[in-house]
Amino acid sequence: MSAALVAADPGRAAEHRARRRVALLQRLAALSGVAAVLIALGLVAVSGAAVYRFGMSLDVPTIGYFASIVLYPIVGALIVQRRPFSRVAWLMIVLGLTLGLGLLLFAYGIVGVDPEARLPLALPALVISQLFFTPAIGSAGALLFLVFPTDRLPSPRWRAVVVIAIGGALLYDIGSLFHRGYLSNDQVTGPPNPLFAPPALGPALDFMAVAGNALVTVAVALATVSVVVRYRRAEAVEAAQIRWIALVAGVAAPAWALAGLQIGPLSDLAFEVGLLFFASVPLAIGFAISRYRLYEIDRLINRALVYGSLTAILAGVFTAAIGLAQRVFVATTGQTSDAAIVLTTLVVATLYAPVRKRLEAFVDLRFKYDEQRFGAYRDELLRVLGIVDPDRAAARLATEVMRELGASGVAVLDAAGRPVATAGAWPVEPAIRLPIAGGRRGLAAIVVGPRHDGRPYDPRSVKQLEEVAALAGAAVRPGTSR
Repeated sequence: MSAALVAADPGRAAEHRARRRVALLQRLAALSGVAAVLIALGLVAVSGAAVYRFGMSLDVPTIGYFASIVLYPIVGALIVQRRPFSRVAWLMIVLGLTLGLGLLLFAYGIVGVDPEARLPLALPALVISQLFFTPAIGSAGALLFLVFPTDRLPSPRWRAVVVIAIGGALLYDIGSLFHRGYLSNDQVTGPPNPLFAPPALGPALDFMAVAGNALVTVAVALATVSVVVRYRRAEAVEAAQIRWIALVAGVAAPAWALAGLQIGPLSDLAFEVGLLFFASVPLAIGFAISRYRLYEIDRLINRALVYGSLTAILAGVFTAAIGLAQRVFVATTGQTSDAAIVLTTLVVATLYAPVRKRLEAFVDLRFKYDEQRFGAYRDELLRVLGIVDPDRAAARLATEVMRELGASGVAVLDAAGRPVATAGAWPVEPAIRLPIAGGRRGLAAIVVGPRHDGRPYDPRSVKQLEEVAALAGAAVRPGTSR
């Protein structure tokens, strides 16, 4: 499209800008997937260079962290290629990159503050790394559970959970950033926190960190409840999608709630279990999207499952092998050697092809993206029937009204005053009763019960309800009767 045509036609100009914005988001998402892989490789390199200060072994936490860092951005980036403005996808990208960046900064910092081999900006990196973990794992995870799969909250009242998740992360970050203590890990004791607050503020900051952690834990638990609430109200296709994420969220959230109590080894075990299932969330979203064609990217998700798992496995093998090789060199020569990295790289390179083939066979056996040839068309027909078929349209209208207005109950009535469809608690005392203008025999009126919070309805909401009800009534196919 030439610049002259764009300038002459405002409609074309707007369309051109929209296309450029979409293309920009798609490129940005693709770069985020590449960045996730580079971050994972950077962690492996830092660990290999100074395993005694930041060692990684092939255990549950390492697998969970690496899988989260790689799978969240990659699956999110693939979704963005078809749905550039998807909140689910961008939350996944932010979560994976934030977690990975926090770990990489911590690894670089703890290695770089070594008095015998100092690295530039190591101490600032170590300090800043504290700000990433709780917002990434806790708050972003809670927000992801809240908006999947529709990109919207189940109802406006769930905004309070968003506030709790963000507020808890901020409290925790402030308390952690200025706490008095050392910046350490399991291997070594790092330097004292250079931003420590005066002693008089110590108890307040400790309380902020504990309170923030507790609020984020509450947000995760409530977000899990929202999955259950959404499932109970969902239509068949949406309910089938939710079951995939409910499978892992139902284990991850209670495990992290137990981990947040900090009651010793049991909490440590619960954290590992929660982390492993949390790392499985992208796979669950991938299965839900692909099998039920939410965004129609099943072939891309298939490849993401293969190559994301391949990256995580090879990274784990590389980490374990390089640690073993370094120990062998230290035992035989008394010092570490770069030859360990070279030999380990060659081993991983030889494993690439056979591991990839086995993963492709495993994924293709259980995830046949071309099995349901009419899946997309079938879902489209169900969406249309949800508008034009009287029974489906009435059920959809009742559900949407209850969700948007926060009503305790809603009923759609026929011409005889009988409920065609209900949502929520019913019967309840009517707060709003509107005739459906242009409605057919199956959709004659809509009755809305009081709000959950007891407040009156906004007149603008009532006006919008009247308009939507009229549109729903007009959409029902003519000539249909009950």
